[in-house]
Amino acid sequence: MPDVTTIRVIEFPSTGLLPHYVAIESGFFEAEGLDVEITATPNSVFQITNLIDGNFEIAGTAIDNVVAYQEGQGVAELSRDPDLFAFMGAGQVNLGLSVQANIASYSDLKGTTLAVDALSTGFAFMLREMLEINGVGHDEYELIPVGATPARLEALVAGDHAGALLNPPFTEFGEAAGLRTIDYSEDALPPCQIGVMAACRGWAAANPEALRGFIRAELKAIDWIIDPANAEGATDTLERNMPGMDRAGAEAAMKIVLDPDRGLAGSDKINHTGVATILALRSKYGEPQKNLTEPERYIDLSYYNTAID
Repeated sequence: MPDVTTIRVIEFPSTGLLPHYVAIESGFFEAEGLDVEITATPNSVFQITNLIDGNFEIAGTAIDNVVAYQEGQGVAELSRDPDLFAFMGAGQVNLGLSVQANIASYSDLKGTTLAVDALSTGFAFMLREMLEINGVGHDEYELIPVGATPARLEALVAGDHAGALLNPPFTEFGEAAGLRTIDYSEDALPPCQIGVMAACRGWAAANPEALRGFIRAELKAIDWIIDPANAEGATDTLERNMPGMDRAGAEAAMKIVLDPDRGLAGSDKINHTGVATILALRSKYGEPQKNLTEPERYIDLSYYNTAID
């Protein structure tokens, strides 16, 4: 019997999980000799520290998290020197600034608390920039770390905070629960590279064929999802694997997944200009302060390129 390599993936709950589940259920991972296990992370600190500790092999995360911990700007202390890198893009998301129903504009957020995953990683800097360019100073609100998107949504629905950045389908879940969306990251900011698939360089160097097989299976899954003939099957898979999602929610989420501009098509590519935007935000807000200008320091596409040759 051929050897099977187990790859443990840790990722934030979102529609970005869909290719993984399709690759599992359609046998794309199995065909590459892989047994892939998916874990939803409660927050970025848990995700990155456990990835570095070897409890997971791959993370679906924000490129900013990779940069933050490589540059010593992450929230948590690490057990060793990090060797994180992004090896392919992941489903890009248009983050919605979801707020309480009584919030009509950015100015109404003055004097409030806003929920984030962590104070100095992920989407916190994007939120700070959106607030600043819309006239809300850094001393006019407070950021409260509560964890990944489901926790932020829960905190908003409970009325604990005035607003938060949410990714689909949680933006839509929030609207259904009475929240409002007053802006989107794609409208407020220059193009950003948000999602990537990341790993540790040491693991990748020791398991190059497993990583290439993972990439090939992911690409097959993306192609399968965006094929119109598989629309119903993809919706079934999303509904089945996304906790709390009913059929109507799955169908609404699939419209985003299949959107030619911000859906899965082409999401495997990494936009270096978008990474540069993230580096500019981290250069502005990160501590200790650093001038970060080299996207290639955090990216290695050699496994991707040899996987598709």
